[in-house]
Amino acid sequence: MCGRFGYTLVHLKDGTQKWVRMVQEWENFNFAELEKSFSDHSLTEIHPGAVAPILLYQKNKRQLSFARWGVHPDWSPKLIFNTRSEKLFSSNVWEKSAKFHRCIVPCSHFYEWKSENGTKVKYKISPKSGEWFCFAGIWGINEDTKDSLPWFSILTQEGNSLMKSIHNSGGNRGRQPVHLTENIWSSWLDTTIQQESIIQTMILQYNSEFLTAEPENSEPMLF
Repeated sequence: MCGRFGYTLVHLKDGTQKWVRMVQEWENFNFAELEKSFSDHSLTEIHPGAVAPILLYQKNKRQLSFARWGVHPDWSPKLIFNTRSEKLFSSNVWEKSAKFHRCIVPCSHFYEWKSENGTKVKYKISPKSGEWFCFAGIWGINEDTKDSLPWFSILTQEGNSLMKSIHNSGGNRGRQPVHLTENIWSSWLDTTIQQESIIQTMILQYNSEFLTAEPENSEPMLF
């Protein structure tokens, strides 16, 4: 599960941001817009319902779009901001987005709360290598006509041993967000790829050694 994520921008010697590597080979891509978007949203902690930049394929090109984290359909009593990857094609709620509206959610870290001795300890989790996460996501058009922004949801999967030890309580215990490796980015955004069998092969597991997790403080779980 992922209930908070954020950005820590790091400049390389050539003046670009680390995440520029994600799109440096894309044709006709507005790097200045992308850099400004992340700089403007340089938040250490994004909450469900907040706006964040995502990468998607729309209007016949790859582009950055601002989207709202989570969707609140009429049938749900609360905002849905994570989607189980195992249910992408077993539920007609997500199938269309899984085929036609996949996105990438870049971030440098996310947070999870561990239950320890009757309290919740907040952990900041990031790739050990210092690279960015590229979370697999799906997006859609918001049914609320008052909100012109699309929505997005981050896919989750069964967690590795480290994530299971940290995410050890709650109804979605033991889950972790799906991270896309570099060789999958283009295919994940490719809307011509619609077969379940191919899409599921892009959803890979990562082990505990890929992550570093640092406790920050103790506080009540807010979600």
